[in-house]
Amino acid sequence: MRIQSLLILGVVLQLSCGGDKHQTHAVQAPPKVSAKIEEVRLSKVEQTATATGTVEARTRTVLAAQVMGVVRQAPFEVGQTVRAGQTLIVLDSQQLAAGAAQAAAARTEARSGMSEATAALDGARAQLELVRSTRGRLVRLHERKSVSDQEMDEANSKLKQAESTVSMAEARLEQVRARITQADEAVTAASAQKGYATITAPFAGVIAEKLAQVGSMAVPGVPLLSLESVGGFRVALQLDESQGRTARIGMALQLMLDGPEAVATKVNELVPALDPTTRSLTVKADLPTLAGLRTGMFARGQWVVGEKEMLSVPVNAVRERG
Repeated sequence: MRIQSLLILGVVLQLSCGGDKHQTHAVQAPPKVSAKIEEVRLSKVEQTATATGTVEARTRTVLAAQVMGVVRQAPFEVGQTVRAGQTLIVLDSQQLAAGAAQAAAARTEARSGMSEATAALDGARAQLELVRSTRGRLVRLHERKSVSDQEMDEANSKLKQAESTVSMAEARLEQVRARITQADEAVTAASAQKGYATITAPFAGVIAEKLAQVGSMAVPGVPLLSLESVGGFRVALQLDESQGRTARIGMALQLMLDGPEAVATKVNELVPALDPTTRSLTVKADLPTLAGLRTGMFARGQWVVGEKEMLSVPVNAVRERG
């Protein structure tokens, strides 16, 4: 029994010591690390607001006909560039041309009566002068009792008749002048109506939308084309009711468009009324000349609304992971 106990004790000691195969390692101290201490302090930080919007053309117009007619020419398509004054739509102008010709004929007829009315007035005035002269002589003779009262009455009656004839001739001449003026206005109106058959570009731009085709009927007030100016864009931001209280003309904006860099601009238009449906306020700001701008692009605007004291640390003391 004693021998067995010694053997067991020897095995236990060998297992606990690990024999000759294991060696003890010394514990090493961790390396020293130098670190800079920064102070956390209260700082004034700008508070910003953000709103989304849409890029739109600075100048956009919708062209419609002022007269009814069939579209005979519509040479331009969406995306094409046009010059100011270039013809965009031509309507059938046969009826308009006929109306202009009729108005011109009426004016010619009215003017032809001018010479006749003038001659009649000149004749009436000459006759009036003759009657006045004759009556003057009769008055002197009547004073000397050389002319009877009846002859004097006849002279007075002829004078009144001559004066009435002059008045009638003057009225006739005024009527002719009025007819000529009316005819001139009719010709001007007819010429304008005829001119409405040709729709031209009010400014240089790009065809944004085309709603009329050759053969379709143009109706006054119904859009035919929409035209956008070339190179001039702006952004329209929709601000909610609370943000609208801080908006003002000249407010600085930082815009994020289709790119990593922000575009600096200022508000130059402020719609005074809220949209009753969305309760939003629209502000607009002109954009500088940038490549790739298109109507309808998404935009996000940011602006400063105030300051607030907050705990802050230097930016270089912060490390982002993930």
